[in-house]
Amino acid sequence: MVHSPSKDDAIKKGKETAADIAEWLWVVLQGDFAEDQTTAQIVTGTVISMIPFVDQICDVRDICANATKIKEDSNNPWAWVGLILTLIGLFPVLGSLFKGVFKVILAPIRRFMLKPATKGLKFTGGNIYKFAEPAIESGITELNKFLARPAVKKAIKNAKITNIYKATASKIREVKGMLTKQALLGVFDKLVGYLRDTVKFIDKYASKAIGAKARQMLQTVIDVRNLANQKLGEFLKPVQDFLERLAVRIEKESDQAFKATTNVRNVTQFRRLGDDEELKAFRKQKPNWVHLTPENGRLPFPQARKDPKTATTPFHPSLGNVQPALKNPKLTHPLKGKFDTFAQGPKGEKLIKAQIFNEGDILVRVLAPGSFDNSICWMRKSEFEKLKSREEWRDKFAVWASWNANGEYLEYTVPKGKKLYAWEGPAASQELGEFYLKGGGIQIVLDPNDLVTSGLSKRKLTGWGYGTDTEIGDFSMVGVPTLATNLGDYSLAAKLEYKPR
Repeated sequence: MVHSPSKDDAIKKGKETAADIAEWLWVVLQGDFAEDQTTAQIVTGTVISMIPFVDQICDVRDICANATKIKEDSNNPWAWVGLILTLIGLFPVLGSLFKGVFKVILAPIRRFMLKPATKGLKFTGGNIYKFAEPAIESGITELNKFLARPAVKKAIKNAKITNIYKATASKIREVKGMLTKQALLGVFDKLVGYLRDTVKFIDKYASKAIGAKARQMLQTVIDVRNLANQKLGEFLKPVQDFLERLAVRIEKESDQAFKATTNVRNVTQFRRLGDDEELKAFRKQKPNWVHLTPENGRLPFPQARKDPKTATTPFHPSLGNVQPALKNPKLTHPLKGKFDTFAQGPKGEKLIKAQIFNEGDILVRVLAPGSFDNSICWMRKSEFEKLKSREEWRDKFAVWASWNANGEYLEYTVPKGKKLYAWEGPAASQELGEFYLKGGGIQIVLDPNDLVTSGLSKRKLTGWGYGTDTEIGDFSMVGVPTLATNLGDYSLAAKLEYKPR
């Protein structure tokens, strides 16, 4: 005999389902800006957000996160900008596709705005962009991944959009033109309405404890909404300036992506160039930063011929050809023979100086995405700040494109109570075929094992882009991890112990 569920059973089951939904809604409301939230969660959440009903819940969740942070410190201007970026991402003009695009781009930036360390910065559109640039680049990297998803590709095709990057930049400018306090508060009020309905449902079906927490969340959002009347106006101009800079950056990504996918000359997918490839490019079209070697072979800064280390510099690393073995037998010690990266005088005069850097001194290392953060070549921060372009850096510090694509840098601050023993002097000229780089920039060479990891900063953008500075062109960084820490292991091999028989 088949048992037919009674009306009471159905009601009971319905209440259990409603309770499950109510508790799920509460979990969702707490979800944005979680410390351990992964990129996959952000992107997956964005795809889910393209479903109408869940879309509203995700929007409410985002505003709850902003309101909670503002409630913690209502005088933090960056938290208010984070709120504005959330609200503009919900402007009706965007539609589901561009709301998804905006969410992916802005998620890392909004999280950056909530970091306490940014509170003291002067508030301008330029500073917002400058200090959030690593987060912006992270957002663009995630955008490229998002746009590669089959469902998103289909949505773009259905919308008959031929260039999603230019369309996104256009939408950013459209939103910028609509950015008023009234427009922001209009979106805010609509979200408060959605939140009231959500909390009402949670309060009715979830446990009393969860219901109380949900009501408190609603009150927090209402308090911030009331405060927004007097706060939002002061941030409109900086955010508009920031949005214009963001639109320009998205357009640049459009140019790179378009050229990379259509094989237009002067853009290439990121990779390490070979010496032969670079030499061939010089012979085809010599850049201004590259010079023809004179017939007499004399270069402006000839290479030093011997290790500067002597008995008077016991704490400074040797740059000679004899170096201790590394733990990894496949690797050569990075300082082996590196005395020749320095110049000597025209009559063989020693130009390398033994330097001791003290607590608080700052060194800078220019590097490519694949370079080690803790390698041997550095310069003083004051030298780095004199440089105006990637080409100037290449010529002054004699760095071929096949050695370093540039694009990023990091700082090393000598930690409290520490000293750093290193060598400093003019970089030697470098030859490749019939060409040379001048050199002469004041470089620093050190032993990576003398660096204290805590003194290394996060990577930053040079502002010069990534490229070869040859007719090969700049690099497209689509899909390439940028600003990622990359530490080399220079551990020395264990010394053999000789015991007397």
